[in-house]
Amino acid sequence: MIVDRIEYAAEYADRLPHLADALEAIRKEPDMSPDKHYFTGGYVMRQTGMTKPVKDAAFETHREYIDVFILAEGKETVLWNRLENMEETAPYDPAKDKLALKGAGSQLEMQPGMFCALFPSDAHAPCRHPEGQEPAPYVKYVVKLKI
Repeated sequence: MIVDRIEYAAEYADRLPHLADALEAIRKEPDMSPDKHYFTGGYVMRQTGMTKPVKDAAFETHREYIDVFILAEGKETVLWNRLENMEETAPYDPAKDKLALKGAGSQLEMQPGMFCALFPSDAHAPCRHPEGQEPAPYVKYVVKLKI
């Protein structure tokens, strides 16, 4: 997993190929629809919603794409753990590029302007809020970079 501020994204170009293309797509159309917007090497979607409790989190990971979450507005907790520390709850679904998992995770508190990149070894549960907090609105970009 990589966590940083979006202004430093260029420092990770060797590990996140085509992230610059995704950032250019976001720059050109920041209010893009929630549909997939394709660029060389992947696609990006604008996502809005309300966070959900961490206690209800279902983890996932992907084999075909690196997930990059870029928080634009609000706040979001992303739960994370190494894949080998998780328990598989369903077989890998190649049509969805998703392996469903359960287990515990560390909490990453995302703030606007931050991004996190999640690789196939990174089990994650996004769009959460910590126990004791109320659901919060968020706006983020979900970037999928083809491996």
